[in-house]
Amino acid sequence: MKAVEIKKDIFWVGAKDWNLREFHGYNTPDGSTYNSYLIMDDKVTLVDGVKAYMSSEQIARVKSVVDFAKIDYVVVNHVEQDHSGSVPEIMKLAPQAIVVTNAAGKMALEAHFDTTGWQYHIVKTGDVLNIGKRNLSFLTTPMLHWPDSMMTYVAEDKLLLPNDGFGQHLCCEALLAKDYPNDLVVKAAKSYYANILFPYGMQAEKALSSAAEMKLDIDMIAPSHGLIWSGKDEVNQILSLYDTWAKGKTVKKAVIAYDTMWGATAKLAETAMAEFQDAGIAVVKHNLGVSHISDVMTDILDAEYVLIGNPTLNNQMFPRVAAFVTYLKGLAPKGKKGLAFGSYGWRAGVVKEIKQVMDDLGWQTAEVFEEKYTPKSDILEQFAQRVRDFIKM
Repeated sequence: MKAVEIKKDIFWVGAKDWNLREFHGYNTPDGSTYNSYLIMDDKVTLVDGVKAYMSSEQIARVKSVVDFAKIDYVVVNHVEQDHSGSVPEIMKLAPQAIVVTNAAGKMALEAHFDTTGWQYHIVKTGDVLNIGKRNLSFLTTPMLHWPDSMMTYVAEDKLLLPNDGFGQHLCCEALLAKDYPNDLVVKAAKSYYANILFPYGMQAEKALSSAAEMKLDIDMIAPSHGLIWSGKDEVNQILSLYDTWAKGKTVKKAVIAYDTMWGATAKLAETAMAEFQDAGIAVVKHNLGVSHISDVMTDILDAEYVLIGNPTLNNQMFPRVAAFVTYLKGLAPKGKKGLAFGSYGWRAGVVKEIKQVMDDLGWQTAEVFEEKYTPKSDILEQFAQRVRDFIKM
């Protein structure tokens, strides 16, 4: 396994996880990559590790360029174990190397691993580390999406190494985004943001603002997952998308997520969909028995309206609806308009639990709509009117 040069004397030495199909409950049908970068300079620098079980792949790629005994620095931008899992093995092979991270990163490394004998160089935003012809600048981005998260910038190469920022769970033969269909890369990036970074829009905004204040000139963004954004057009595209997502900007679109047992809640969902279509508003309908919750969240990212339908089971939320609502609550999307609806057999009121979550998220919500057993035509018309009123909110 050989390294791949992405800029003069800068190499991709990561690993490709073709078989990954799930990441913290997030559906990853296209696998993922764990990207690591080797900078050959007076001070040889390795940036980020890979998942522990793929250490051998990273190690082989590094060895195709340089012996571990010549590595001077190991930069740890983020300690989550899909990026730090191989670091203990790297430090065994390069005990002379100095670990470059921030204060929170040092604490996290020591909490995860036996770091006896490791040497550290602790950095904060604005700090610069000279490695020869190059200078590495650091931007700490706490809670984007861990307390230790940071980004590394190589000024001389106009290269940003942002770890989890700007990434995608996407594994393919290509290494650069320009060598893969742009719409598919953007879709993967949107899915990644929606399911990983959604709760941290404020932190993302701050990071983008800090990068602007530092006047970083970037023509390549090499994240730790997925494909590398290269060239000003691609860089500006993903920066613009992140600015939109971080600010919670929405488009005139509705997402209907529901489950059904005997078709009653499905009829309500179909009625709602028809109303949005008649109003000329884009609408996506997800049956939670078929759609994965992470795909639903990707559609919710930029949607103005969110409707959640529940068929009451044993006086509780239906299990798949409950799982989705829990997932939604954790990702904490803001600035939405919400409507909870559903059906029941002998206990009304369960959908109020869904509305409560929407209220807790600060959404603008409509009153819930429930019907006992199967909704007849007059009930469907009542619900249609509720949806029409909801659209006008």
